[in-house]
Formats: sequence, C-alpha cells, structure tokens
Amino acid sequence: MTELAWRLTRLGGRSALLSTGLTALAVAVATLLLQFAVAGNFAFDERADRTAWRAPDEAAGTGSALIATAADHFSGDTVTRVDLASLGDAPVPPGLDAFPAPGEVWLSPAAADLLADVPESDFLARYGDVEVAGEIGEEALAHPNELVAVVGRAADDPVMTTERFNADAVSPRAFDGFEGGTANAVYGFYMILMVLAAVLMAVPAAVFGAAAARLTVSRRDERLATLRLIGATPGQVMRLTLIETVLAAAAGAVAGTAAWMLVTPLVALIPIDGGRWYVADLWAGAPWMIAVALAVPVLVAVSALIGLRSVVISPLGVARRVKPKGLRAIRVVVFVVLAGLFVVVSQGVSGDMIVVAVLVALFAATLAAVNLVGPWVVQRLGNLLARTARGPERLLAARRLAEDPKAAWRTVAGVAIAGFIAGSVALFPMIVTDTSTQATERIAAMVPEGEAESLAASLGTALGDSAEVAVVDSSGYLTADEGAAVIEATTTGAELEEVRSAMTAVLPGDPPEREIDSSIMSNRLVGSVRVGVTVVLAVVFTTAAVSAAISAIGSVLDRRQTYRLLHLAGTPQRVLDQARRQETLLPLGILGGASIATGMLLTAPLIGAMGFDVSGALILGATLVLGFAAVVAAGAVSRPLLRSVMRDVSPRPD
Repeated sequence: MTELAWRLTRLGGRSALLSTGLTALAVAVATLLLQFAVAGNFAFDERADRTAWRAPDEAAGTGSALIATAADHFSGDTVTRVDLASLGDAPVPPGLDAFPAPGEVWLSPAAADLLADVPESDFLARYGDVEVAGEIGEEALAHPNELVAVVGRAADDPVMTTERFNADAVSPRAFDGFEGGTANAVYGFYMILMVLAAVLMAVPAAVFGAAAARLTVSRRDERLATLRLIGATPGQVMRLTLIETVLAAAAGAVAGTAAWMLVTPLVALIPIDGGRWYVADLWAGAPWMIAVALAVPVLVAVSALIGLRSVVISPLGVARRVKPKGLRAIRVVVFVVLAGLFVVVSQGVSGDMIVVAVLVALFAATLAAVNLVGPWVVQRLGNLLARTARGPERLLAARRLAEDPKAAWRTVAGVAIAGFIAGSVALFPMIVTDTSTQATERIAAMVPEGEAESLAASLGTALGDSAEVAVVDSSGYLTADEGAAVIEATTTGAELEEVRSAMTAVLPGDPPEREIDSSIMSNRLVGSVRVGVTVVLAVVFTTAAVSAAISAIGSVLDRRQTYRLLHLAGTPQRVLDQARRQETLLPLGILGGASIATGMLLTAPLIGAMGFDVSGALILGATLVLGFAAVVAAGAVSRPLLRSVMRDVSPRPD
C-alpha cells in the first residue's frame, strides 16, 4: 500500500506533490506552535523551582541558619533581598560559592550591572558597612534580569530578629537546608495565565493541523472513489489515506519540532515578569516534545479518516459530484450551550483551582466550537447570496459557499478564531502607574509599636536635615495595625534613595517604601500580561495568515477542473478573481465581526469589573487590519496558481 500511495502521489504530477507539500507545511507550523504552547507551561515551573530556596521549610529545632526576605526598592525597580545568618553548620545557598559572612553582599549579575555606578549611600549603605563578595549563579535566579541581593548578617542582628509585616516578605526563621522550599505565589498566578495562553495558541494550531488533512480534499476523494468503484475495499481506501496523510504529516511534525529547537533562543528573549528566559527553561524535555510530534500526525490522521465517510459510504455519489446535504443547526446549539456554560461558570469564579480549571476547559471548548459553527454560517450565507445574486461573480461565490462551506470556511477560519481570541483578551486592562520620582516624597515603614519612638529618634539623628521624621498612624497604604506603628520621612526627590538607604539601615523590619512603590509589582504584572497578549495574538495571527495562504492554494488545486472548464467556456480570469475575493471577504466580514463581538461578550463579565483602557481598542483595531490583510494577501499568493490552472488544458495525470 505504501508503494501504491507513493505512485499515486508521484503520478499525480506537480499538483499532487504540491498538495502533499502543503499538508507537510501546515503540520510543521502547527507542530511548532504546539511545541511553544507546551514548553511555556514548563518554563514558569522552572522559575518557581529555582526561587523556592528563598522560603525554606522552618526547622523543627534550633536550625543551622536564619533566613528572612524583603523587597527593596531602588529607582523604580524592585530588588529581592535575602538576609542570611549562620547558626553553626550553615548550608551553602544555591548560586553562591559559600555561605555569606556578616558584611558580605552577593548580587545577581543584573543587580551588579544596575549598581555599578551608583553611590554606596544610595543603595549598599542600607546594609551597613558591606562589600560585594561575588555574583549569584543562574541556578538561584528566576531569570537573567532578576535583581537579587543576598546579605550576610550576624545571628543577633536586629534584622534577623524583627518580625516583618509585609505579606510578600518572609519573617526571620530558622532552617536546616534549602531543599523543599515554598515557591512564590506569583508563579502560581503566572502558571494559570500560561495555561490560558497555551489554550489560546493550541486550539487554533490544532484546528489548523486537523484542517491540513482536508487540503485538496476533492482531488483525493475523487481518486479514492474511483478506486472504490473498481473494487478497492473500505479498509484498503482507509489504509491508503492513512499512509499518504501520515507520511506527509510525520515529515511536517519532524520539521516543526526541529524548527522549534532552532527558534527557542529567540523565544527566550520574550520578557515576562521583568526578564527574559534561560533557554533551558523552554526545553519541555524529550518525552513531551516527542509526544507533541506524535500527537499532531495522529490528529491529522483522525481528521482524514473522518473526511472519508462519503467516499466509503457512497463512492458513486462522490464520483458524480452529488450535492452534499446541508449542515445541521445542532452545530449552533453546541456552540450556544458551551458559551452559556462559560458565562454561568464565570459568574462564580474564585481562587478555587477546580473552578478555574473548569472555566479554562469551557473556554477552550467554546473556542473549538467556533470551528464547528463557522461552516454552518458560511452555508447559510451562501444560500442567501445565491438568491440575491445580480452578477456572475456573486453567483459563483454564492454557489461555492453553499455547496462546499467547509472548504470556504477553512480559508477564513484562522482569522475568525483569531478575532474571537482578540475580542476575548484584548480589552484586558493594561494601565501602568507612573512610579517616577516626584519633587517631594514621603517614604514610610512599619515597625513594632514599642520601639517606634526610639527608632524615629535614631532615624532623625541619622538623616539630619535631609528629611523630616514622624511617627504616624498611616502613610500611603501602610496603616498601623495592633502592636505596630508607622515611621514616615518626608524628603526631596533628589535625596530619596539616600534617605531610603538610611531608613533601611536604622529600621530593622520591612523596607521603607513610597505609596507608589506598591505599583511596581502591579506594573510588572501588567507589562507581562501586555507582552503575553501580544505574543498570543502574534502566534494566532501567524497561524491565521499561514492557514489562509495554504487553504487558498489548496482551494485552487481542489477546483482546478472547474476553473479549466470555466476558462474554456470563455469566463475571464477577472471574473474568477472577483468571485474568489467575494467568497472569502464576505464571510470574513460577517464571521470576523461576529467572532470579535462574541469573544468580547463572553469575557466582559470577567474583564469589565477591572475597567477598560484605550490599549484594548488599539489591539482590536490592529486585529481587524491584520486579519483583513492576511486574507487579501493569501488570495494574492494563489492568483498565479489560478492563472496556471486555468490555462492548463492538458489531461489530468491522476
């Protein structure tokens, strides 16, 4: 059967080889994107594992060392500070050559670069009389751009005994080793976002991969129907299809996996959570990469077998080109039910991971159902246009939409799905707060209530005339809880970092911060979401553009006999070009707009409560422009092939 499949492909001429190549190309693109989607889920897990050492499990007894963490701020950036003190046989922290001695500071490479020309009074002075002992290795950092300072302390240093009130800090605790620490909760949030991003990228890629099996389906169905009529059994037809399709898909899967390995260093440059990636983070591992490379050909094979139903059941009908039955409205019912369930579940969304998982699964199913309802809408549109057509171009386009809605849908499916995704995520609020230094600044820290007055006096002495110090009930977002007080310093913007350093050195608990400093983390999150949305839409639109181009070429190959006959009957190429444009742009205008509106309506209850900003409208505008341009460009790419097919009146080799 393999020899027969190859012979049929080879004897089919250039068009048969081109259609096989298109299938392989489509599978390669789908595999590349799916490898990206899978690898992203492992990347955040790697970051979480590398940073878990900063919150080790508390020792049951005395412990071998003390640890505490805090978030220092400097010039609009956040520096993660890890305070360590030895209690005896202290373990060596990851990324360091030795346990830091009192008076030593170890900096991450990015922090060392940032502070290279900064006066000690503006930063290092906050840790006392210290010297930089070395740089932290990548095994202890979330990413290459992370700002981290590991400070060696004495066990009786007030910094290692004072409770910390900030929820993101770790109060001093004794521990025995750095294994089995607790990862920062922020990575759990990022992992949820990555799962959602993976769904948004994987579903279009999977739909595209499944559609690859249906490229040039008319030529293949006619050939297989002929084989059935001359005696081939259904099993032989299925095996022949599997061999022909799977071989092309396997070649595409291998090429797509190899392409992913080549572009991984470029993908690693995408900044998320304040920095780019280590290339190794994007390596999902050989088992997962092999699983993806095998899953795509299987998906293509299943799609090809599903498409053989008409050949196996009614080969004579295929050979005579009997008009297929209309698509059923159950497709719309399925889509509406899934969308309704998503809206209902989204009303009760909470931090429960089960609810979040169900919500993501429903969104993925609704997104996949767009591919189900699309052909039904295309067929109804074709019937409507056929009844109202006033020219040959519109009539040809209408008949194409009505009689082969699935093929017509494949040309615009990528853009329609991209529009649904853009409408779903583009209006996510991406407002960034200005954290730049102002002329007058107020900076404050929480301290134990019983020590507030003495600490304020010591701070006033240390600062002299550079700041006004006072004990207050609240400052910015800091409000004195029971057993705590707030010390506030008012200074000029020019002396802000020097005052911050002095306060950090004198006040042993939480680092001092401005009210606006709390926005640094939210700005980073918003920036990450903005990058994520941009990457997802770029991936989806790349899929849509390639899908539109390949589907347009496949459509010409599918209908080459019809185009030849129309040409011989005297139909100008101009008429055929206009008909092809109308059969693409008319459903695109209706389905593209409807998919964007549907996506917006589905996620409006979730996103609307967060507020909207103008960047969402800009992203939606770019979505419309890029989607339209992709489909128009796809038509232009296939125009030379149409001209060649029309003028080729030689007998068909297959």
